[in-house]
Amino acid sequence: MALPELTGAVTHALRPPLRAAVDRLEDPLRDMARYHFGWDDPSSGIPASRHKGAILAYLCAGSDPDRDWGRATVAAVSATVLLHGFLIHDDIIDNDRVRRLRPTCWTVYGKAAAIELGAAMEALAFELIAETDWAAQGVIAAARCARRMASGQTSDIAHEDRDDITLDTALETCRRKDATCTELFLLLGTLAVSDDQDRLTAAGELGVNAGMAFSLNGFLDEIWGSPDHHGKLTLSDLRQRKKTPLVTAALERLGPRERQRLLDLLHAYSRDEGSAQQLIGLLDASGARRHLQELIDGYTAQGERALPTAVPDPISRQAVHEYIRGSLDRRTSAAGGRR
Repeated sequence: MALPELTGAVTHALRPPLRAAVDRLEDPLRDMARYHFGWDDPSSGIPASRHKGAILAYLCAGSDPDRDWGRATVAAVSATVLLHGFLIHDDIIDNDRVRRLRPTCWTVYGKAAAIELGAAMEALAFELIAETDWAAQGVIAAARCARRMASGQTSDIAHEDRDDITLDTALETCRRKDATCTELFLLLGTLAVSDDQDRLTAAGELGVNAGMAFSLNGFLDEIWGSPDHHGKLTLSDLRQRKKTPLVTAALERLGPRERQRLLDLLHAYSRDEGSAQQLIGLLDASGARRHLQELIDGYTAQGERALPTAVPDPISRQAVHEYIRGSLDRRTSAAGGRR
């Protein structure tokens, strides 16, 4: 199945059960969730490319949408609902006013109401998992991933005003905050069809490494590629002085004078967008961009080593391989063409 056909098929398979799940929410939370997903506006909504995790969850079940994907539907839906509960909270934490070129949920309904919506969606995800015949393992996996994501988010916040964050620390924060989400999709998608522990372990390894590759590529994409890589405005992380792997890699590669200049520009950019191009130029000149691409290649290779055990079906395995590589290649190509 070609990539456009795959994303289209997943969107077609995911949309009805995802809407049915969201309809369990009571009003006014139901209407708020519909707004968040863009269902109130036919011209909006989440593009198929946003369903990376769901694509991987479905492919864990098999390659035939009609024959195999029904078994992984709850896995894909519950993980999607949990992720978006975190995204609603993330918008509030980061003070992001725009996602997918629309006002964020909290700017429309208020912060307090949006906090309650995020909590309700996270609870709904566990409700959906609890109704499956793999509930015990699924709830444990989702709970572990949820608390790691919360831990990563908390670290991310704490690092904004610190200048001593290392690349290793930034990568660990990225692993917990971002890669854990992809891990969850793979774990739940696998649990829906198998309780083989070797396969589950491999699925987790594949999910973490694919998630790290996606996340690091997203940091490059935010600056040098297409905007709105996570539905957020371009340069959002730089504006908030986040110590991302890109920024910390640059800080570790620059001499004392240039390092201080980078920190000064980073702080200035939070107040004055005129410093943006200088900041981007220094990030590029530091070699951090190239180093992140090397890390992406390494995580991709590690994930591929787990792929045969994680996805034993050869057709699905090839589809996963092509999807991950294709997603990264498109972003890398875009990043390379926009200096």
